[in-house]
Amino acid sequence: MSDLHNDTFSAIDIGVTEQEKIDMLDEVRDLPPNVHHFNDFRGCTMISIYNGGGLLGGRETGSKRDGVFDFSAGGKMCPTLMRVCREKIFPFMNPPGRVTILKTAPGTGLNVHIDTTESEIGNLHQKYRLVLNGNVGKLYFIDRDYNRVYVPPHYDSYSMDGGHPHSIDPDEEEKITLCIGVPWHGASNKIYDKMIKNSAFRMTVSRPKILDEWQDPALKSHRR
Repeated sequence: MSDLHNDTFSAIDIGVTEQEKIDMLDEVRDLPPNVHHFNDFRGCTMISIYNGGGLLGGRETGSKRDGVFDFSAGGKMCPTLMRVCREKIFPFMNPPGRVTILKTAPGTGLNVHIDTTESEIGNLHQKYRLVLNGNVGKLYFIDRDYNRVYVPPHYDSYSMDGGHPHSIDPDEEEKITLCIGVPWHGASNKIYDKMIKNSAFRMTVSRPKILDEWQDPALKSHRR
């Protein structure tokens, strides 16, 4: 793995404007209830935006890793979000990853978790995040001594190591985040490497021993 991509957290500037963030947030907030689903493992509401098959719902609707990738019915209700993905996010991804909106209710945090299997930790498993609403500084990673290491509150666009245990603390505001993961893993390319090199803030956190409760049972079953 390149040293460029060893970071636990890297702020990256993808060129999204404040107006685009406002418009994307408005679009997400206007989505009807039937495009939402609740993820028990993470403890938050999700909206599937772009994936294999263009599916809505949780994993019961399909793996979303297979088939032709497309925007879901919910994603197609968000024209600014689709344009930002196509013009400003997908170009630095090879291949583009699945896009999901995570919504955490006011006064509610996330369960500590990893977004990979334990056997994949140490491999390249970067995730991209764009926070549309809420306090970025509530995000933390668990270090080798099981302490919480918080990120600065200033960077709402970042890549992070999905194999590192992480969570967010409860906040007064609803947290709404655009999340992108597999099949993108953070592979090196000219555009992405430049973003990482120009990062305003990069952080590496020591790894703890992984607890079973941090591992998604659905990912374990998918790998069998």
